[in-house]
Amino acid sequence: MIAIRVEGGLSVGEDVVLRFFPKIAGLLEEIRGRGWSYSFINVEGRAKVILDPSRVTFKLEYYPPSIRDLEDKGQYEIRAEVGDKPPAMLDVEEVKSFEISISAKHASNCITINPVSRTITYISDVLWGLRIGEKRPEKLSEAREIYDAVRFFLNKGYEFKDHYLAERYKELVDLFEKKYRFTVTIELTVEDEGRVPGWEELQEQLSEFFRQRGLLMKIKKRRGTQGLKKPIP
Repeated sequence: MIAIRVEGGLSVGEDVVLRFFPKIAGLLEEIRGRGWSYSFINVEGRAKVILDPSRVTFKLEYYPPSIRDLEDKGQYEIRAEVGDKPPAMLDVEEVKSFEISISAKHASNCITINPVSRTITYISDVLWGLRIGEKRPEKLSEAREIYDAVRFFLNKGYEFKDHYLAERYKELVDLFEKKYRFTVTIELTVEDEGRVPGWEELQEQLSEFFRQRGLLMKIKKRRGTQGLKKPIP
């Protein structure tokens, strides 16, 4: 048997995460107090594990440089396949990042948060159902649990990870709150190509611009094939 250090995704329990992030204990207590359950996902860190060399198969992988920057050098990576049983873990030396997936009574894994960056990283789609094999709300009153969960973390100062989640939240607001809404058509002209952001970045900036002013934005897609084209790269 040999002990090696691994970095990347880890499968660990709540006690291990709390060892490195004790300040989230109060947040977990609040989540339980609202009748929600939770699980830790996407845990990244460093640990020591025990491997049986006779059962390990190593593979050498080569990753070419990005097409966007051909001056970069490619990278080599050695992968170890250890079979269908996980290796024994000696010690977790560090937990760098993680997310918490939260389930309400009628909606499994309906919202995911990153308590370190204080961001909401996932919101399930009320209208199209949840991930396969999970409990989903069957009534609008049950679906409101998802909206309430999002509101809870927004009130605690959490932000959306990207504009797609902001749009998902707008759909929840449209469902569960009678808010005044209106449509504004904006025509943009490129004045300085060097300052124009990419399409994704522009959407993020616009979403944040309006949200800071108490408005939720959603860009309406045009019908047909024209709706699939991005106006800028």
